[in-house]
Amino acid sequence: MAEELVISCMDRRLNRMLEEEYGDAIVIRNAGANVAPLMQMIKQIVIDNNIKRITLITHDDCGAMKKTFAAIKEGIHASEDLEDILIKQFREINFSDRQQLEEKNTEMQLAGLKREFTNIDVHAKPAKMSEIKVPPDDKEHKLLVLSPGEPGYGRIFEGLGLDPFQCYIVQASISNAMPDIELAAKDLHAKEIYFVTLNQDNPREVKRDADTAALRLSAIGAEVKRQDMRTMRAKGKNLM
Repeated sequence: MAEELVISCMDRRLNRMLEEEYGDAIVIRNAGANVAPLMQMIKQIVIDNNIKRITLITHDDCGAMKKTFAAIKEGIHASEDLEDILIKQFREINFSDRQQLEEKNTEMQLAGLKREFTNIDVHAKPAKMSEIKVPPDDKEHKLLVLSPGEPGYGRIFEGLGLDPFQCYIVQASISNAMPDIELAAKDLHAKEIYFVTLNQDNPREVKRDADTAALRLSAIGAEVKRQDMRTMRAKGKNLM
């Protein structure tokens, strides 16, 4: 059983690193590794899995922090949901540029985790994008929506015929991740959204979540698909 929980940003450039370095951990991901909307889920995972260590992975050049900076400092519009779950926590914080905002984000999310989990090893490991080898960005971006679990992304990418650096990944329930999904579709230009059913998932719930997202995202031209990894053959796709 996994003893480590990783809370990470959904950024596509982190995919390979997460799978290689945290392949045995349980992973949760959203925009900016934003802890507050995930807290009930985090608590349940810690209890159910006897988690002994929580690792927070934020990073520089973060799209979520770019959106937050633009909303606060430049008055750029953000949805009410995104304002509520992500942006408003930074409105009373002093920062002058995006780098300072990203540093504040790490400090705030880490502090929130340490307040809740006083008997667990909780630490942050910010990633530097300059240290991650990312190929030229010449493909359309996608978004995968997965349940929390071990980052076995390779099989999903292979089944969908997608590049690991092509896909943003949200790993959380739609009840607390819909604003993150909308951010990916609107601001990060992920126009194909795949809701993936894994072995531990209830397919009816995945279908319900995909249908809900399809209604929310139809106005911006994002296409919602479902992918059942339980029934995928080794050399084929089962797109629905």
